[in-house]
Amino acid sequence: MTAEGAADVREAVTATVTCVPRARGVEHVRVALRGPALPGGVLVDEHLRVALPASGAWAGAGDVLHEESAAGSTAAARAVRLAARHPGALVVAVHHGCWCRLVVGRRGSSVALCSARWRRPSVPWPVWASLAHAVTVAALPAEALAGVRVRHPASRRAAVGCRGQGLEAGAGRPCVR
Repeated sequence: MTAEGAADVREAVTATVTCVPRARGVEHVRVALRGPALPGGVLVDEHLRVALPASGAWAGAGDVLHEESAAGSTAAARAVRLAARHPGALVVAVHHGCWCRLVVGRRGSSVALCSARWRRPSVPWPVWASLAHAVTVAALPAEALAGVRVRHPASRRAAVGCRGQGLEAGAGRPCVR
């Protein structure tokens, strides 16, 4: 997809996210992306999201793995190590405060998300990791995350923000770097 196409996606995609707990730290997640840039106007992605550390074999079964980091400065390296340890996961996220580092896809592309005003986002980082999974499944560029409007029980309204180059975030929506 061209950069111009990515800009169209940023303006046009709405995501509805629902989660059903399966075990402690394990959720079955359903993401419905809607927008004219998607084939047929809609894509539904279902996956298993696992909070690390996980008990038993859950980490190996997770499509999306996420972990809170003790320090933001180590999040990127930690995400890369976790992705190498769990090659079956399409998205690995390590977050700390206003930052979230993602390792996305089979090639392990690194994506950094930063929330507005240096605070935790109104839509939790694990939900953004699930959105990254859906965007990847839809074959959209990671930059498309910057414009996704989110409907999720954790946020009272759709997230809005992240204009221009994607380097300034608005309320609830992270920047993608």
